[in-house]
Amino acid sequence: MKQTLILIAAILFLGIQSYAQSCSIYNNSAHIKATNGTYWVVDNGNFTLTSASPIKLAQMANLTITADASLTLPSNNYLTVSGTLANNSGTDGLVLKSDATGSASLIQSNNAVDATQQRYLTGSSNLTAMTYHLVSVPLTPATSSMSELFIGAYLYDFNVTANAWNGLGSSLNTPLDETRGYMVYVPEANHTYTFIGPMNGGEFTPLVIHAGSGYNLVTNPYPSAIDWDAATGWTKANVNNALYIWPSGGSNYASYVDGVANNGGSRYIPTGQAFFVKTAGTLPELTMTNSVRVHSTQAFFKDGDELPDLLRIKATANGMTDEAVVRFTPPATTLADGDYDAWKMTGTEGAPQLCTQSSDNQLLAINSLPFINEAYVVPMNFTMAATGSVELLFNTQSFDPSVTILLRDELTNTTTNLRVQNTYTFQHVAGATEARFKILFGGAIGNRETPVSPIHQWITGHTLFISAPELAGQQARVTVYGMTGQAQQVQLVMLGEIIAVELQRKPGAVVVETRSLDGSAALATKGVIIR
Repeated sequence: MKQTLILIAAILFLGIQSYAQSCSIYNNSAHIKATNGTYWVVDNGNFTLTSASPIKLAQMANLTITADASLTLPSNNYLTVSGTLANNSGTDGLVLKSDATGSASLIQSNNAVDATQQRYLTGSSNLTAMTYHLVSVPLTPATSSMSELFIGAYLYDFNVTANAWNGLGSSLNTPLDETRGYMVYVPEANHTYTFIGPMNGGEFTPLVIHAGSGYNLVTNPYPSAIDWDAATGWTKANVNNALYIWPSGGSNYASYVDGVANNGGSRYIPTGQAFFVKTAGTLPELTMTNSVRVHSTQAFFKDGDELPDLLRIKATANGMTDEAVVRFTPPATTLADGDYDAWKMTGTEGAPQLCTQSSDNQLLAINSLPFINEAYVVPMNFTMAATGSVELLFNTQSFDPSVTILLRDELTNTTTNLRVQNTYTFQHVAGATEARFKILFGGAIGNRETPVSPIHQWITGHTLFISAPELAGQQARVTVYGMTGQAQQVQLVMLGEIIAVELQRKPGAVVVETRSLDGSAALATKGVIIR
């Protein structure tokens, strides 16, 4: 026989004697928990459930709200109902609050439970403040939602084929599709929107099509956060593994893929949030189930723990920022890869735009590359509509100290050792070429053992670059061998932070040996000369 716990005006919890008055069920950071087969019944009164921790949350096997009762879950409070949630009191019987601190979080197993859900959004009367929000309509499909849900806001949908935003005008009767995401701008300091009707639970399939550039704005349909990296619950067919959101008040999109984020991105997508995905081919499919749902305190997108062998580059200019990431991981390739890379989505006009290029010339916000033994040259693009000073900040701390990382400015013909100086400031002119920089990686990336030689070298085009800061001031002999083993060029050089040696032989494969004259250090490198 199932045990029934009847909560009448919270007498069992707080000793309050009146049946009709409003009161609270507090768990004081402990668990409210019912085992399998038990029922909690909210009866004859208005109740507030306070469980303000996603770790020590309220857990109930089954919950019934009777017709003469209501249950309110305040903002930043957490409830999981693993069995059946029955609301016999209509949409007023279950209220999920939202305010400036965050939103209530509910994980329930069944679909179409009536509720009132709130969504607090910031805004500004200054329409250049970029306080846009990507939002969901968190009601079951075919609820016949209308644009009046966002009364007073500027409302947009996203045209996948045209890869462009489409304003929905001022009508309050424009039909909305609950399987799609939308963008809103609130022309006031803040506004709390209310969604009244059946909530989503169980399997949900947002609308995703393959057209245009492949970007689709999809929705988190649930009254809880979802985990993009959940081990089960996702079906992603012909859909890349990166997600993109617009942070309110930001200047550029935040991206996340395979444990790496830029511009503050994250694997967790808050309740009420819409996000972009990019399709990878025809007949794309994106489906989620309750297994992807989580309680998360992450109201905004933040980086997780930093991974090894990851270069984070932040551009600051014109009062705005952008960030690009280059990381090394064994499964990646030099080509643009939907499983490990995030494409560059252009941000607001006037903001700095930073990205790197894959070997097939795709522009990437997050560029994942395989481990190497010697050297990589990664092209980096920069553009900005305004003219002015730009600062680049490089975080190289996750690399082994033996790895050399250099920045080559092709416009000024200068090279900076980023392991010694992690900032670089330059003057940008609007309309200048985007392909201005190259990032040069030298050394055995991914190898945490002490290298044999303090010399690092690599070939780019027809130029040999040598970096040996530990041997600065010492002479070395550079010998270029053809594939037959015959020496074709011999030259003495003075070692230092970075030197360039023009290779005189014809295009093709070579082996280059650089050896200090005292014999204390040497390095041989294979490469291909390209003209």
